Amino acid sequence: MKLNPYSNTHKDASIGFLPLLATLLLLTLHYFSGALDWPAQGDVRAQRDFNSAVGMSVITGYFWFALRLMHQNVASTLISLLVKTNQLSQFSFHRSVLFSRIKHQSINALILALMLTLVYVFIEGLLLNKPTLHQYFLTLNAVVFWFFFNLFLVQISSNINYLKTEILVETDSKLDLLDSISVLIKLGYVNATAAVGALALFPIFWFKKSIPALDIFGVCVFALITIGYLCLPVFQLRKYWFTVKRAQYDDLHADQERVLDSKNKSLAELDSLESQRELLLDMPMLKITKQDRLRLSACILTILFSWSTFGLFSYVL
Repeated sequence: MKLNPYSNTHKDASIGFLPLLATLLLLTLHYFSGALDWPAQGDVRAQRDFNSAVGMSVITGYFWFALRLMHQNVASTLISLLVKTNQLSQFSFHRSVLFSRIKHQSINALILALMLTLVYVFIEGLLLNKPTLHQYFLTLNAVVFWFFFNLFLVQISSNINYLKTEILVETDSKLDLLDSISVLIKLGYVNATAAVGALALFPIFWFKKSIPALDIFGVCVFALITIGYLCLPVFQLRKYWFTVKRAQYDDLHADQERVLDSKNKSLAELDSLESQRELLLDMPMLKITKQDRLRLSACILTILFSWSTFGLFSYVL
């Protein structure tokens, strides 16, 4: 049986098992290689390696989990959109196409991960002296870390674009189209929230270290670019939603004018058009549930708590 990541049959606990196992495996390798030996006071190199070992291991698992959660959400969204277009029988076909796309994107993500790791090796000066065993494992972890990070970013945009270009175009009813766009906006919102949540883990890299101003500037610029990239699909869909809604409103208004100008006015048709117009005006772009608000609040609070806690521990220890 061929495994396909785009499945909505997994529970959150099961999709988190492999990422958790990978994180524990990476930490175990770092432990036995010596990277997790408690650094001596003032040993900047050892402290940097310790932080990198913990940080990259944990964030690698996080992005793998976020990627698997995204695939589950995409599968659920795909089913929802196909039901609206009466094409549920095409689910297996679209899932196989998405699976084929992720295989090609994985190769590109791996190539980019290798390039970024080479940059990391040169910046850290690992080639100046003979590398130790734990530095080899750190380099290997860096490849895995950048692979999942790159793949996650690519998949966020790729999946939404596929659903928009291949599924939404099959929607006949304008009201169903608006509702389908709202579903995609919700998917983008959830993906962006998951990605931003990773910021709560980044302070690990500066544990017991003074943070250079250049690092702070670099992280802020990187975060802004990443958040902008994550939110771009949502902004595009939001603009598309308003365009479709305006076009539908104009069509209904034109139909009302046509009925009023006709010799045989149909009160039933006028009532139907008026009902559709009111339904259209009352239709929200994004249906934010209580669970969504709790998820976003938890994400923001976790980031604030994480940065504050790591800052406190770094000062105390």
